[in-house]
Amino acid sequence: MIENIFPMFTATKYFGIALVLAGIPLFWMNHAQTGSELPLITGLFLVLFTREKTEDERAQSLRANALMISFALGYIIEVGTTYLHSKGVLAFQLSTPRYFIMLVLTLGILIFYTRLLFTGSYSK
Repeated sequence: MIENIFPMFTATKYFGIALVLAGIPLFWMNHAQTGSELPLITGLFLVLFTREKTEDERAQSLRANALMISFALGYIIEVGTTYLHSKGVLAFQLSTPRYFIMLVLTLGILIFYTRLLFTGSYSK
């Protein structure tokens, strides 16, 4: 039944999604505690880098391009939030590497699956 709904996902991708879903509340409740972000970062990493069931060179290229774009966008967002925080406009900034890593992986997932869906590279 689940394979009919999400035929492109593998067991590793499901494990990554489960880690993300478990890691979000864990990180939200204990964000000041070191190590609380590990399930979330591990899950995001697995979701982004696990191969699809039917993956070709185009999907690999889209994933690499999504990662490059997400890194550039993440850096721009990080510099922007730091600048706005220093001017007193924002109450927060992405001060630690763990926030940057989560931002880059999340942007990478969003960019990759959006491009994969709209370019027609996904075949059932």
